[in-house]
Amino acid sequence: MSTPAPAPRRSAGLPIHVVLVDDHPAVRHGIRELIGTQADLVTIAEAGSASQATADLARWADVAVVDYHLGGRDGLWLTQEIKQRPSPPPVLLYSAFADAPLAAAAIVAGADGVLSKSVLADEVTIAIRRLFHGRHYLPAIPEPTVAVLRARLNPRDQAIFSMLIDGLGRAEIVSRLGITFPELSARRRIIVRALIPAAARPLLPDPARAPLDYERPRRRPRFPHA
Repeated sequence: MSTPAPAPRRSAGLPIHVVLVDDHPAVRHGIRELIGTQADLVTIAEAGSASQATADLARWADVAVVDYHLGGRDGLWLTQEIKQRPSPPPVLLYSAFADAPLAAAAIVAGADGVLSKSVLADEVTIAIRRLFHGRHYLPAIPEPTVAVLRARLNPRDQAIFSMLIDGLGRAEIVSRLGITFPELSARRRIIVRALIPAAARPLLPDPARAPLDYERPRRRPRFPHA
């Protein structure tokens, strides 16, 4: 029996379908309860790990809410897997340790939003709605942080990183650099690993550890017009 195609994105009047991925059942319960209080949102599935099966599950969602810390594989890996599927949903990555370097890595991985667990509650529902309507929920990355992170990369990856941070799409990057889409995907994985090496995180200079800032003007609007 063939697998049915994913349902189209919600039409007017139907709730926004959310897939929730977090390895802590209590956290999933809390977010599920929060979503359950919203008439226009519904949690349709949950998962506790980053896997190919979870990435496949996300295709049924209108928005995937993904924790960064997921055990063996993290939310950045899962975000990239989700985004490689046909017609992927927007991904909201959240973490108790969200900072500017993680936000930069999330943008490179393809996340449409980044949120700190310290501001969860009503803001998560706001972010879900923004992503569903085709907007981003991304913080500004301070220029000193961008410079520190860029310096970790080789020259060609520096160019890709800068274009992704500035909001250029995959097609434009591929065209500018004369590479293929699979090559771009492979370089993005390498960039993510360079930006967030677990052993090196505490050694990052202070400018690279700036907190998330959603209000600072940036070249990529936080909430571009749909």
